[in-house]
Amino acid sequence: MDQFTGYGQFYGGMPQGNDPIMMIQEQKKQEKRGLFIAAAKLGALLIIYEILTTAISYGYYYALYFVKAGKFTLSFDEVRRFFSKNQDFVSSSFVKMLGNLSIVMLSLSILLLVAVLIMKIDLRPMLKPSGEKAIGGVKWFTLSMSVNIAVSIVVSILVAILSNVGVTVPESDFSMSDSNTATLIMQFLYVIAIGPVCEEILYRGIIITLLKPYGKGLAVFFSAFIFGFMHGNIPQFASAFAGGLVFAAIAVKYDSIVPTVIMHIMNNTIASIKDFTDVLGVSDEIYQNIYYGVVIACGIIGMYMLFVNFKELKPKEEKTFLLTSGERRRAVFFNIVLGLYFCWTLVGYITSFIKTNS
Repeated sequence: MDQFTGYGQFYGGMPQGNDPIMMIQEQKKQEKRGLFIAAAKLGALLIIYEILTTAISYGYYYALYFVKAGKFTLSFDEVRRFFSKNQDFVSSSFVKMLGNLSIVMLSLSILLLVAVLIMKIDLRPMLKPSGEKAIGGVKWFTLSMSVNIAVSIVVSILVAILSNVGVTVPESDFSMSDSNTATLIMQFLYVIAIGPVCEEILYRGIIITLLKPYGKGLAVFFSAFIFGFMHGNIPQFASAFAGGLVFAAIAVKYDSIVPTVIMHIMNNTIASIKDFTDVLGVSDEIYQNIYYGVVIACGIIGMYMLFVNFKELKPKEEKTFLLTSGERRRAVFFNIVLGLYFCWTLVGYITSFIKTNS
């Protein structure tokens, strides 16, 4: 009966003038209402982020036109015609990465202002650094990489099978079209230094901060799901979702994105080894020895972490909830605002698939 303390005076073990069943129902409604508001805030922020990245992308290409053509125009058709004649410039890795870096930084900066000043979301606990958190990132990195590798292998096999029967699965191309020092510096800034921080703030920091009060397991699942979903294609969704589960569990374990930022940076650094060795003039044989040596070492250590330490990552709930785990998941999945974001992103999946196979 302790859960009713504070609701009224007890008489004969029951609060006078209060129906305990009605109290539980009211608490359940409040819990559901709070979860609805948290999921709606999350959906609104994700939609705002998509709108910002789209708008700033257009602004970036207008700015490129002004720099390259030496004049200003409001006609997007003119901008498009100009760049169709200058494909080498606009499709260069340097220009694309500079655009990605500018778009992500501006979009996230505006989004954080909305989240902190308007929605009153306190991200400070998730951003507070410490030595223990940094060491945690190094400790768990190999596990996340091993999971990514394992899922990527399975997905590659499935993609190859589908390809043999005439179905092409869209995939992203991250190869560099031009290998030079300027491009490498830009890749370092975007892929290794700033990009991971931005992604961790959005897909771990904000999502977990909003959903963790309604269940750590809930926050881990949706952080990973949305992180995978935003990649826009099935192969990346699978690997990002699997790796995202590990990332989110670690962020919840340490109540911080500091370890996941370190893990993200380490992961992207290894993925960029080929680009660095190309610019430095290192032979493919040496590159392969370095890359596969690192991958194999990480895989062995990661498997050890999986079988020996993985149970440490299981979220331990600090309180009980009146809504079941299934009810809480459905409340988030079917939230009308977050649902709009899911539909928006799903259209991109379908469009990409149709375009690839047409």
